[in-house]
Amino acid sequence: MTAPEAAAQWFARLNDDGAGETDWQAFEAWLSADAAHADAYARLERIWVELEDMAPEAVAALGGGAAAPIPFAPRPKVAPRRGWLYAGAGLAAGLTVAVVGVANWPKAPAATYAAAPGQTRQVALADGSKVWLNAQTHLSVRLGQRERAVELADGEAAFDVTHDPARPFEITVGDRDVRVVGTQFDLRRRDGEITLTVRRGTVEVRPAGEPQAAPTRVTAGQRLTHHEGAPGSMLLAAEPEAAFAWTEGRLVYSAAPLREVAADLSRSLGVPVRVADASTGQLRFSGVLALDDKAAVLRRLQAFAPVRAEPQGGGYVLSRR
Repeated sequence: MTAPEAAAQWFARLNDDGAGETDWQAFEAWLSADAAHADAYARLERIWVELEDMAPEAVAALGGGAAAPIPFAPRPKVAPRRGWLYAGAGLAAGLTVAVVGVANWPKAPAATYAAAPGQTRQVALADGSKVWLNAQTHLSVRLGQRERAVELADGEAAFDVTHDPARPFEITVGDRDVRVVGTQFDLRRRDGEITLTVRRGTVEVRPAGEPQAAPTRVTAGQRLTHHEGAPGSMLLAAEPEAAFAWTEGRLVYSAAPLREVAADLSRSLGVPVRVADASTGQLRFSGVLALDDKAAVLRRLQAFAPVRAEPQGGGYVLSRR
């Protein structure tokens, strides 16, 4: 089976109502197995975006949907209600097929991306945008002809968004909506706190579901911090390179509580790292930790902070020296 044909089958499988976590895990394994797989699926997504925009014109050509459907021969063993999926997917494989049910054209399907604890990954979207996922992050993306909709359920991601004024890039994160046209920024949601740091361009932030609300504009060299449930946000000057350091395998801190450092290390190293008590967790830490090796990272932490890291229960406990 060629890569385009396999991409077509994955496209149909993932858009089925019964698709679950096992399907997505299998898809991620297929996608990462060969660069040709990712290229084929990206081409298919671009075709789907074009087909989505064709739907209203096709309905008009059919006289408001009253005309007979275009002839279509479904693939074997495919339920008739999924026929439109294979019609769109088949174009990517170079097949001569037509679309059924144009009047009920669906929205572009969403793709889910995740990075497990101890891992980071880069995702290239069909619109040319790039996303870096930090450890223990979940992200869903839906690209349409008139919109680019993203949801950051939990974690941290760095975005380099392709400029497209006709299709704003909109992210839902907790109780806030983030809107951009083309820019570069880091967005983090952990434990009810949202942090946005902009490296290039301007980003607008509003309360979720309130498109008419006056936005808070965050420009290059600024950081917005928001506690979910609070009415407002804090906007301060920031060093973007520090926020993006994790994409290069480094964690940069300036007077950060040790409990936050421990939580970051747990996700980045893929093993539990915790503080021994509340007093230890309140210690402030400043420094740069290169994420090359678990033992080396913890040795650097002990060199920079008045703590010792002791193995315990498959992880590490940080206590005062």
